[in-house]
Amino acid sequence: MAASNEDTQVVDNKMYRPPQQEENQLTMDEVLERLRASLPNIPGLGGGGTIGLIFVALIVIAIIWAGTGFYTVGPDQQAVLRTFGQFQGTSTSGLHWHYPSPIGKRDVVSVTTARRMELGFRSGADGFTVAQSVTNESLMITGDENIVDVQAVVQYRISDLQNFLFEVDDPGDADRGIQPGRPDGRTLRDLAETALRQVVGARNIDDVLTTEKEQVQTEVLLKMRELAFEYKTGLDVFQVLLQNVNPPTQVQSAFEDVVRAREDRERLINLAEAYEAAEIPKATGDAARITEAAEGFKQGRIARAQGEADGFEAILEGYLQSPDITRQRLYLEAMEEILPGIKKFILSDTGVLPFLPLDGAGSGTVTGMGGAQ
Repeated sequence: MAASNEDTQVVDNKMYRPPQQEENQLTMDEVLERLRASLPNIPGLGGGGTIGLIFVALIVIAIIWAGTGFYTVGPDQQAVLRTFGQFQGTSTSGLHWHYPSPIGKRDVVSVTTARRMELGFRSGADGFTVAQSVTNESLMITGDENIVDVQAVVQYRISDLQNFLFEVDDPGDADRGIQPGRPDGRTLRDLAETALRQVVGARNIDDVLTTEKEQVQTEVLLKMRELAFEYKTGLDVFQVLLQNVNPPTQVQSAFEDVVRAREDRERLINLAEAYEAAEIPKATGDAARITEAAEGFKQGRIARAQGEADGFEAILEGYLQSPDITRQRLYLEAMEEILPGIKKFILSDTGVLPFLPLDGAGSGTVTGMGGAQ
C-alpha cells in the first residue's frame, strides 16, 4: 500500500477519498423558501410570503396563549379574577377560563381550610419541638394591676376573598410563612393582641387564671370578629383558645400556693355540700318519724283519757243510782287488784296461819273476819 498524493490513499487496491459535503444538503434559506412556497394565498397579504408565515406563527401563538387561560378551582377553593389589574369577580369550583397574562390574572385560594395563629409562643414546625415563649406578646397587665403571661391560639378561615386580597396591605409574617399583602400576617396578630389585652385589662387576675377563662375566650373572640369586620380583612375568626395562663416566673410559686388554697377551699365546700345533701333528707325522715310517733302517742293518750273519763262518768251515774252497791263493788274491785300482790296470813282461834295459794301467785296479808291483819 502506497500513497499517490495528499488527498488520496490506496487501501487494499481501492481508492479512498475524504468525506465531502453532499450536494443535496438543504440550507436554512432553502427551508424557509420552501415553507413560504407551501403557504396558501391569503387575500391582502400576498401569496406565500414572509407576511403569511408571520401570520400563521401569530395564530399558533394566540392559540397557545388562549389555552393557558384555562384553570381549575377545587371544592375548597375560590378564584379571584382580574383584568388589567381591575377586580372582575370570583369563580367557584370547576373548570374555568379567563384572560391569561398579561391581560388577566387569577388567584386561586383555599377558603374553607381552618388556619391557626399562635400568640405569645411559637411551637416547632414538626409539632414536637418545645414551644418558645414570646414575652413581648404574652405579658400584659390585668385590671387589678397585676402582670400575667397569656398564651393563646387563634383559628380562622377566609370569608371574603376580595377583601382578603385587596383591602389590607400587610407586611406578612415570616414565622408562619405568610407573604406580604395578606391580612392574616401581622394584621391578624395585632388584632388578637389588641383584643386580648383589652379583655384581660378589664378583669382581675383571679378571673384570668382560674374562674372565668371560658368567658375571657368568648369576649376575645367577639372583639376580634368585630375588629376583623371593621378593617375589612375578609377573615372569619371562629375560635380563640387560651393555652398557658400563668403569673410571671418571679411570683409563680406564690400564685400556685393561692391556687392550691382555692382548690382546697372548693373541695371542702363540695364535701360539705355533699354531706348536707345526704344528711338533710335523713334528718327530715327522722323528724317525720318522730312526729308521727308523737302524734300516735298523743292520740293514744287522748283516747285513753277519754275512755277513763267515760268510765268515771258511768261509775258516777251508777253511784248516784245505788250508792251502797257501787261503793261495795268499788271496794271489792280495789281489793281484787291489791291483795294478789301482798303476803297474806289467816287468823284463827289456834293462831296465825300463813296463806299458801295453790296457783303459785304472790302471797300477801289478808284481813280476818274481825278485821285484824
